[in-house]
Amino acid sequence: AKLFVAFPAQVCFIHDIRMPDKLDVWTKQPLHFHTLDAARNALQDESLLDPFFRAWTQALDAVDAATEVKCSTTFARELPDYGVNVLMIGESGAGKSTLVKVMTGNDSIVVSATHAGTSCDARYRSPCRINWVDTPGFKLPISPEDATHSNQSTLSRWKDSFLWRRWLARIKSILTAGDLSVRPSAVVYCHRASLRIVPERMMEIFGIVHSMQVPLVLAVTDVCGIDDTDLRAVRAALQGLVHALGPNRLNRVASYIEINSEAKTVRGHQHKVTGVKGLIEAVLNSLNPFHALQFLTRPWFNVGSARPPSGNAPFIMDGDLLK
Repeated sequence: AKLFVAFPAQVCFIHDIRMPDKLDVWTKQPLHFHTLDAARNALQDESLLDPFFRAWTQALDAVDAATEVKCSTTFARELPDYGVNVLMIGESGAGKSTLVKVMTGNDSIVVSATHAGTSCDARYRSPCRINWVDTPGFKLPISPEDATHSNQSTLSRWKDSFLWRRWLARIKSILTAGDLSVRPSAVVYCHRASLRIVPERMMEIFGIVHSMQVPLVLAVTDVCGIDDTDLRAVRAALQGLVHALGPNRLNRVASYIEINSEAKTVRGHQHKVTGVKGLIEAVLNSLNPFHALQFLTRPWFNVGSARPPSGNAPFIMDGDLLK
């Protein structure tokens, strides 16, 4: 394998790092569950991610064995102790908390479809060492073009723009955090089917996640809440965004999943829980041991520890593994 790593104002090329064949086991055998119960039971299995973490460590061993590589693997080797973070983001009422509740079986999680149920980041750990990070919802502002033709005041537009930019900056800081209790290995963007779609704003979010090579899953929730005609329109619009986003530099594309996270009766029709199993599968199959190479750090002046001080991330590599 060849590794390309980009530092701020510096590019390093690492050639001919020999990776053990066993590293392919996790990525070439996608996990598939026959039922939702089987998927949820798997999350309760403490050994579920053991093969993944072994492959993660083997990738780092290969880096350390390459004497010409001036990078530290210390930071990356701590991930098995912290577990894998899955960041749940989306608008208020998009169903993030409900999904986490259904996947984890944690009945203490507060959910709300009408107002913000999560006021601060909340972590829910599955025994398999996946940490589901439920974040406060936000409101997608209208596109800049639509804003110029709306009745919204200039002051209100400035306020919305400021809050939006601040939220985007927060996402960037989380994705590059020098704290393994924060930094995610996958992102799930939840969108309730009945909410409006703002393509320009959603692509801003998707683009940030995609540019940093973090796996992205687009989960469309409560699809039973709209009729078939509207669902087809929503599906076409959102799948169009996924297509426009395209593959990242690791040749990975975002996943698209439609979900009913709760059984309910809508307009006289009974709807079962659907899609949650697929979401669990998508998250698990998005994990790649080679992503360990993006957690490498550069030593200070090429000597000493590479662990960034005070939890900051300027020395964490934003890297790509080129196939």
